[in-house]
Amino acid sequence: MSAYILLIEDTEDLGEIMRDILLMNGYQVSWAKDGEEGLQLFKDTHLNLIITDRILPILNGIELIKKIRSGERMTLIPIIMISARTSPEDQLEGLKAGASLYLSKPCSSSLLIESVKSLLTIYEKQN
Repeated sequence: MSAYILLIEDTEDLGEIMRDILLMNGYQVSWAKDGEEGLQLFKDTHLNLIITDRILPILNGIELIKKIRSGERMTLIPIIMISARTSPEDQLEGLKAGASLYLSKPCSSSLLIESVKSLLTIYEKQN
């Protein structure tokens, strides 16, 4: 059974590209276009990994991760934050919020897939 990934990205073109890359690599994908929708899908769905943008409407990526990490359900789930905001301070804020990995936009498809594979392997060994 393939891993189930929640993609949270508000930019239509980028979301479609990332979703297609994940699907082509055998992952099941749900796509939310804002942080609140992403949080709801997280609550309603059994997921193996989350990929989120940092800058999102309604609930930004930092707030989203903090809510996920503060809840009781699946707090160890791997979370990849992807953002055009790549200063060391921005990256540190994302990691302190609970991101497992912080990647810069644009992200190559090979880096995205290898990051997903690596985090899923670690997560599966913990469970």
